[in-house]
Amino acid sequence: MRINGHTRRAGLPLALVVATALTLTACSDGDEPDTDAATTTEPTASDRLEQAHATLVEAGSVRLVLEGIDLPDSAIILKASGSGTMEPAAFDGTITAKVAGVQADVPTIAVDDTLYVKLPFSPGFISTTPEDLKVPDPARLFDVDDGLAGLLTLTEGAEFGEQTRVGADVTQQITGTLPGQSVVDLLYVGDADQDFDVAYGLIEDSWEVRTVTITGPFYPPDDATYEVTIDQYGEPVTVTAP
Repeated sequence: MRINGHTRRAGLPLALVVATALTLTACSDGDEPDTDAATTTEPTASDRLEQAHATLVEAGSVRLVLEGIDLPDSAIILKASGSGTMEPAAFDGTITAKVAGVQADVPTIAVDDTLYVKLPFSPGFISTTPEDLKVPDPARLFDVDDGLAGLLTLTEGAEFGEQTRVGADVTQQITGTLPGQSVVDLLYVGDADQDFDVAYGLIEDSWEVRTVTITGPFYPPDDATYEVTIDQYGEPVTVTAP
């Protein structure tokens, strides 16, 4: 458009405004973070297992019940219940086992690498070893490194599962797998060359382990399950030889 011999570029001011706005926006994006887009990292399933491990170790003592599910007739250990300490690893309770083909509740104390059992029709406790009886050492369940606490740190492929109720508690399930050797070392039964499935029930906020369920080739070729329920964290426990 020409006015009095001069050319007026009517579109220029608008173009400058747009270009300036775009430049300022680009500079703003580069110089200042968008606080509204800030993100936080949520704990993973493995993180929660680490927390559960620390909580269990710190407790120092717990009560547990271990029970077999879908066990074959050849199974020796059917159930164990009692309390124990972690340092030193010790157990005082009862083991339900097959003794000479007969199911019996056997009062058992395991301390200082010795097993004391009161067999049916026995007047008192006798000392023996887990190897002699071909049974797992119940004290090992409480061991900080090789017991149930150790399984938490050995779990592979940990993933969050469903929330379930255990008694009055609501637990967050975490699933994964365990190397067969770690399971065999703990329970003295199973195929060490095969992985086992594991599911933990953790109480949110406190992150106590309430349940541990292990399923796999305990008695090949069929699978079986052992489930552990843990409570009474940190309550005083004293285990002494009879």
